[in-house]
Amino acid sequence: MGELHFSRCTEHRWTWDIPYIQPAKGGGYWVSGPLRNESVGPAATAEEAVAMVIARLPSGTGPAFVGTPEQLAAHEDAR
Repeated sequence: MGELHFSRCTEHRWTWDIPYIQPAKGGGYWVSGPLRNESVGPAATAEEAVAMVIARLPSGTGPAFVGTPEQLAAHEDAR
């Protein structure tokens, strides 16, 4: 697939609320998302691409939640 995706939970269906990284034509990387029709922009290095993703993490994001997206949402609602 050639894409690096991230999730805020550990079990399937996973979350789809964090940008992802893919190789760019001609070198470097392209950061997109979180939805397929959203684009963040180019990054020259892997470190720059990861920094772009980190800058766009949802508020309150911490370590991955052990469970499904539904369990994560219930956990967040209970806070």
